[in-house]
Amino acid sequence: MTKFIELEDEAILYYVYNLNWLLPKEIQEEAIEILSKIDPNKADMILPKYGKECWQNGVRVLEIMGYPSNKKALPRLAALLQDRNWPGALEAIELFRSLGKAITLPYIEKACSEAIEQNDLDWLEHLFFACEVLIIMKKTFLIPRYMFL
Repeated sequence: MTKFIELEDEAILYYVYNLNWLLPKEIQEEAIEILSKIDPNKADMILPKYGKECWQNGVRVLEIMGYPSNKKALPRLAALLQDRNWPGALEAIELFRSLGKAITLPYIEKACSEAIEQNDLDWLEHLFFACEVLIIMKKTFLIPRYMFL
């Protein structure tokens, strides 16, 4: 059994904000090392809603954590697909590719649902791009209403 580092939420947030690419490299690397060992039940804290400067390193942390330890963070990883120009978005696509379609598809479908509900055509275009890269075709979708892609 893997031994995880027990950290309070405040300490996790401290290290998450130390993922900021504007900070010295050694601070970023220390944060990556520590966060990659936290309890998987707190993995969703690694990609903060605000803090674009932290997202690319956050994706790196999730990659190091591996599946299923990073499972709780996958909805937030899918949220990075709102704009493929965002830091970490292309890395998120690659991480999803490494997880395989069986794991990835529910998160892509959920993101599609949210984009449709918000009538966000830009987000849908970025999801279409992600689907092309991930080779997710119409017939792959589990929920028929997403077969528009």
